Amino acid sequence: GQDDVVVEAADLHLPIGKPVKMVLRSVDVLHDFYIPEFRAKMDMIPGSVTYFWFTPTRTGTFQVLCAELCGQGHPLMHGVVMVDTEQDYLAWLGQQQTFAQLSAPQKTGSADQATASGLDVAAKLETVEAR
Repeated sequence: GQDDVVVEAADLHLPIGKPVKMVLRSVDVLHDFYIPEFRAKMDMIPGSVTYFWFTPTRTGTFQVLCAELCGQGHPLMHGVVMVDTEQDYLAWLGQQQTFAQLSAPQKTGSADQATASGLDVAAKLETVEAR
């Protein structure tokens, strides 16, 4: 499945005509996820998970706001929902990395380089131990 896709951008892409379950949580204070054009709004409560369902019915770019005065950063809490055709959505989804891809160990060099470095370190350790 694609349920482990990690979205690192501020834009939320959704496919047109497909039911969406929006799962929300807050780690600090009360917030309110609000998409005015969809008339969709849900509180985000610290320590709780809230959710709501909706189905996007037209393509376009729509504003997302925090509708709860939540602190000093409140005016900066906004984003966009982009409702795409199925083809555009699948193309966008194909460009996203999965959690497994982001968690994979990074390659640091070839095995020969690692072995050579390991032998060099071992030789230095033996020298230190011999003194």
